[in-house]
Amino acid sequence: MAKGASARRYAQAVFAIALERSELDRWLDDLALLADAMENDEFANFLDAPQLTLSQKTSLIEESLGDSVSRLALNLISLLASRSSARLVASIAEAYQRMLDDHNGIERAEIVSAVPLDARQQARIEDMLQGIVGKEITTTARVESHILGGFVARVGDKVIDGSTRTRLDELRRELAQGG
Repeated sequence: MAKGASARRYAQAVFAIALERSELDRWLDDLALLADAMENDEFANFLDAPQLTLSQKTSLIEESLGDSVSRLALNLISLLASRSSARLVASIAEAYQRMLDDHNGIERAEIVSAVPLDARQQARIEDMLQGIVGKEITTTARVESHILGGFVARVGDKVIDGSTRTRLDELRRELAQGG
């Protein structure tokens, strides 16, 4: 099974448990903490080492994460470690976040601009995007100077390109076509 599909299936199982127990936010926090722990290469390598016993892995998990995450989250990382798949946690956390956003009617968007946006500018773009997709929007913003000016927004599979570079390219095409 592909890692993406596998992560999605784990996330679906976790989401079902979280929904049943009304612990959606708790699981979001636990998965984030597990994903952060897996950024430590030494820890991740240990948990994914096939030559180590499950007992050795669970001992390290208990010692490292014991009181910081729920018992079920510890069970998840132990299960993944038993399958030498603990590095899937970050992908599981991302898939879970998407499921939670969908459940809450939230769409994630990325805004790329030539210069940093102030809060007012970002809020105006968010309002425009909410009008387009009809859902609450949560945005992340980043700067890429190659777009020259304006912005490019990505919401799901939609791209709203209001960049100066695109406008210049369109003008260049019109002039080349004699229009």
